Amino acid sequence: MITDQLLRPASIVVVGASNNVHKPGGAILRNLINGGYTGELRAVNPKETEVQGVTAYADVKDIPETELAILAIPAQLCPDTVEVLAAEKQV
Repeated sequence: MITDQLLRPASIVVVGASNNVHKPGGAILRNLINGGYTGELRAVNPKETEVQGVTAYADVKDIPETELAILAIPAQLCPDTVEVLAAEKQV
């Protein structure tokens, strides 16, 4: 179902965000920034506190409630990440 949260999310988290724009998480975050997204951007990267000028959290459990998550992580990590997001972060 296409909802307002999908089309115009007030907040987006990029799980697997990177400062390296040649990696998927880095390219996605750069495109959101350069594309003029005006909502709250967040990043999840266990090694950084800031990614491309965006506040980064070490774990998806640490992020505030967020409307939309973009997963740029290995497939085997996705099920557990989605469980946390759906149960705790209202994504």
